[in-house]
Amino acid sequence: VDISPDGNRAAIAARGDVFTLPAKYGATRNLTQSSGSREHGVAWSPSGKWVAYISDKTGEEELYIAPQDGIGKEVEVTTGDKGFLFAPQWSPDSKKLTYANQKLQLFYVDVDAKKPVLIDTGHYAEITDYTWSPDSKWIAYSKQPENHNNVVELYSLDTKKITDVTDDFSTSTNPAFDPDGKYLFFISNRDFNELIGGYDWEFSNTKTARVYVAALRADLPSPFVPRSDEVKITPDEKTQPPAETPKSEPKANPPAAQTKVQGATNKEEAKSSESEKDKDKDKEKTTEAFRIDLDGLAQRIVALPPPSANIGQLAAGHDQIFYATQPSGGLGGPLPGEASAIHAFDMKERKDSTLVSGGPVGFALSFDRKKLLYLTPGSPAPTIGIVDTTGEHKSGDGTLDLSNMKMLVDPRAEWKQIYSEVWRQERDFFFEASMNGVNWEKERERYAPLLDHVASRYDLVLLLGDLIGELSNSHTYVGGGDMPDLSPVETGMLGADFALDSASGRYKFAKIYPGENWDSTLRSPLTEPGVNVKPDTYLLAVNGRPLRAPTNPYQLFAGLADQNVTLTVNSSPSEEGSRNVVVRTIKTEYALHELDWINTNREKVTKATDGKVGYVYIPDMGAHGLDEFVKQYFPQIRKQGIIFDVRYNGGGFVDQLIFERLRRIVAGMSPARNWVEDTEPPNTFYGSMLCITNEYAASDGDFFSYYFKYYKLGPLIGMRTWGGVRGIRGEIPLIDGGYITRPEFSLYDMNSQWLIENHGVDPDIVVDNPPDQVMKGRDPQLEKAIELVMQDMKEHPKKLPARPPDLPAYPPIKH
Repeated sequence: VDISPDGNRAAIAARGDVFTLPAKYGATRNLTQSSGSREHGVAWSPSGKWVAYISDKTGEEELYIAPQDGIGKEVEVTTGDKGFLFAPQWSPDSKKLTYANQKLQLFYVDVDAKKPVLIDTGHYAEITDYTWSPDSKWIAYSKQPENHNNVVELYSLDTKKITDVTDDFSTSTNPAFDPDGKYLFFISNRDFNELIGGYDWEFSNTKTARVYVAALRADLPSPFVPRSDEVKITPDEKTQPPAETPKSEPKANPPAAQTKVQGATNKEEAKSSESEKDKDKDKEKTTEAFRIDLDGLAQRIVALPPPSANIGQLAAGHDQIFYATQPSGGLGGPLPGEASAIHAFDMKERKDSTLVSGGPVGFALSFDRKKLLYLTPGSPAPTIGIVDTTGEHKSGDGTLDLSNMKMLVDPRAEWKQIYSEVWRQERDFFFEASMNGVNWEKERERYAPLLDHVASRYDLVLLLGDLIGELSNSHTYVGGGDMPDLSPVETGMLGADFALDSASGRYKFAKIYPGENWDSTLRSPLTEPGVNVKPDTYLLAVNGRPLRAPTNPYQLFAGLADQNVTLTVNSSPSEEGSRNVVVRTIKTEYALHELDWINTNREKVTKATDGKVGYVYIPDMGAHGLDEFVKQYFPQIRKQGIIFDVRYNGGGFVDQLIFERLRRIVAGMSPARNWVEDTEPPNTFYGSMLCITNEYAASDGDFFSYYFKYYKLGPLIGMRTWGGVRGIRGEIPLIDGGYITRPEFSLYDMNSQWLIENHGVDPDIVVDNPPDQVMKGRDPQLEKAIELVMQDMKEHPKKLPARPPDLPAYPPIKH
């Protein structure tokens, strides 16, 4: 999205087309109208005439501009480069554009000359935030160095030189020039705000950013110089000496007519004088060239007064600074009680206010700085609105009418575009240019004829999956898109297994899975207070509908997920003596089954080791897996041994966060007079470790299995892991909302050898879990783990040292 320079319209790229919408009145316009190409990255020129965007209509992404009113031809500004382009930014004179690509390059291009100029090339991340100076002769941007702390840079179009504005001791991003040419603003993480964890003596940093300002000229004062209200002293007539009356020759009174003419002349002279003053002021403004004094620029940086926050976007107006804040949060989402907002800081009054509340996540400022477009996520569509840059607003104010954003879709043209873009995305982002040795151009040609036989989005998903499957690489996923709405019927679940009593034809509860009802995600309906339903209880009816074989019990729960239902139950298959109980169903029993498996395994370990060994199951390496690690590990930290289980681990990215805890070494003990001594550092395990893995431990589950061996924490037993570690960082949505993933990151060891991919991690001891044994309730892998950890505890016992004797009295001082 972007906003017109006067704030009267918005430009929106949606479904591969570029639309402009009125703030209040007028028609919605589609500037591009093409199903066969994808347009994105819109930017409205300060002159108001042009909308710039990126399009792949040539088969490669190029930069275009088109008349904002839809009348006239679009202009192709760049030609011949190959790669993914990031959104352009206009220069204030509407003659040039900056843009960047996935090759970490930053360019500017004159829209008339059409010859891109390379500004800079990154090495560690793409350059995605860049802006122009008011005179259109400087470009500010941020670039990531080796230590990952972004540095704000200044590029001069005249000298072609780059100057650091900030250093790499703190990350600085999102530079923004004020329109009056005095200051450069940017966001920087220079606060620390360490928070100590509630479960572990560990810290994290949140709300580390502030807005900072650098005076561009050496002769400019700080915008926050000390101010003081002083009293204006007026002369006291009694204390002042009388003024002398100057002597002058007497003059004759002029004729009345002459007086009138003279008066008119004086007025004209006064007007002329005022006009000349105004001209001088205008001349001073126009002739005072924009200037940046590079020497000492870093020393002219000061912080804006508002407190540190999580800041994600910045723009500068006339004496106003606008910035977006996000709530603090963890892997599970934002913390309660906080919401995103857009702030406005008044530079003259030095006062901060909330401009838009209610969860907006992004904004665009009009060139005249009088209007602001905001975007708030929502379903099925976001809220997009335009508001004044004064006052206070909330999400929903100034909402744009999106209902007229309609287009004629040619599915086959879209499918061809999607096919081409998917091929390009893999070409441009795959972790190595050699594409795993695959002739990628040939594969494109080989699969392309099948496009003529694609009849639905399902077919296209299959075709795309086959195409990128030729890379023989993990993390090549395909999904989403303009699929038909199948409106699945969700079945209500009770967290129980059913068994049929053949004699009566009635069903009873064979097993009721215990949950943790204090946790809404682990609620087990039949175990909640007041329900009083036990195993072997018969279920006779659901909402009054009788249940008897051959009816499947789940038929009566169709469409009743997460709803109150009335169960008729009895201790016998007879209706006599039955009772009704109301329960609220759940949508899935997966979490209850997982919890039961964890608790069952822990009970096996506890029973077999006489409580000496703990058991920690980590289901994935994301938010859920990290939660489970914290939940299970710290309560068992004083066991003599711990078995870690990553079988079926779905992957993620938190393995090293877990290893930071597991690799701690006890260096001493911390006693107190009345307390039992504890380890130093605290929360450090001191005992035998072992890890179980299998062929379904994937991605970061592979990593965990590998590093558990590499760090020599203990033996790894089970089966060779999945073998997919070339990872992803998200998706670039396709034209219809679908996605594919691009493996961008791989792994090699300290000897420069590729690791794990397409092979997996070999366990130290191979142990399989044959299905026939599992069906009998056996777990050979867990049983072997118990045997080995007990053996290690016996052969290498670890016991925390006892407290030494009390210190003796100090010897007397000898004189």
